[in-house]
Amino acid sequence: MMAAIAAVDTNPGDGDTVILPANVALLGVVYAGGDPTLVSGPFDPNDFGSLRWVGGNTSVTTEASAWTIVKELEWAKQFHVDDHFGTPESNFGAQQRFVGTVMALEAKMQLMAWLEDPARYDSSPEGESAMLIALADAADVFGATSLPHSASNRYLDHAAAEMFAAAAARQFEALERSHPRGSAELSIGIQGVVWYAAAASNSEAKSEALELVDEWGGRLSRTRVDTAADRAAKIRGLIEAGRVTQNDRYLRVAAGEFGALSRGYNPRNGTFRTQRTYTADDFGAIMGAINASRIFLGTSIDQRRAEEMFTGFFEGVANVGGLQISAPPVELFKAPFEQEEPPLFLRYPDTPVPPLAGGEYGIAPVLAASARLRNGKWTVDQSFDTAGAMHTANEMIWFHNDEVNGFPTP
Repeated sequence: MMAAIAAVDTNPGDGDTVILPANVALLGVVYAGGDPTLVSGPFDPNDFGSLRWVGGNTSVTTEASAWTIVKELEWAKQFHVDDHFGTPESNFGAQQRFVGTVMALEAKMQLMAWLEDPARYDSSPEGESAMLIALADAADVFGATSLPHSASNRYLDHAAAEMFAAAAARQFEALERSHPRGSAELSIGIQGVVWYAAAASNSEAKSEALELVDEWGGRLSRTRVDTAADRAAKIRGLIEAGRVTQNDRYLRVAAGEFGALSRGYNPRNGTFRTQRTYTADDFGAIMGAINASRIFLGTSIDQRRAEEMFTGFFEGVANVGGLQISAPPVELFKAPFEQEEPPLFLRYPDTPVPPLAGGEYGIAPVLAASARLRNGKWTVDQSFDTAGAMHTANEMIWFHNDEVNGFPTP
């Protein structure tokens, strides 16, 4: 921790210094879920003891671990953007740069835990593909000379990068022998292979990966879908397949599926007619698909409708529906320098702050496992699904892909 502080702040006398939170505990392994009810108070982001949960599900899965690792890596990149959070010589942003270093460290720890004992983790097709994203992303983050929008890379670790790159190659070989079915498995599979192709260091590996993307893209284009979440997964996967293989047919099919998704959208409550219950993972799949469509499908879709769905679905399900259990006020998690311009902040006025969300001490500011609309009323399962919530967290940071790009190019 002391080494991390020294690395991110070379001028501790400038009035901007790192404050190490109390009761910090780094996570080597994350659980698959839990009960986010807080066990003590008062709620204080500078005391991690006040952020601990009651507990709950203590199983571990590859999918939950993979999406958590990707989330940590992507936020580590975010906190490394020079113009946004400064450099070690700056007189602002030291705390955020420190958080980025800790995120990168936790990602490394959790990848090592998975590599050392993969049999401990319950596996699934989506989980294996998400882990390929994590391994490829880690190989890039720890091996790059500089990170995007930055003149340096404070996370540089060549030995770790080489280890994760070799593990990514093995993971890709295993996926080549797999047989994903359904829109979700194929979509995450395509995304995983795209990340691997982008991080691969030789042209042969890239070519082999893109061939698999093309094969799975063809299979996904023929896959029948019924619910909004399944259709969204299909859109997201086809956009990835189309943009990296230069096969416009995939993009045309994606645009057609977007039209079907749009026709099923109900602007009165921000939901889709084919689906009443929305899991945390469904939420990320749908928001991610709309975001990717806005970026890559251009005039082949109704961009105004995409904007309406993007904001309306978020408001309807996360805010009004209660999928977002609680949220702190903006000043609690954003530094004063981040508030000089109106920040992108998605807290709804009626969303309770964590101490008032329930229980004696409150509920953590996380996504619930699911929200269901029936007869005009919402009911919420306030347990926590790590894989679904972390998948959604990644799709949400990729909303502003100008800083953190979730659509790598091989």
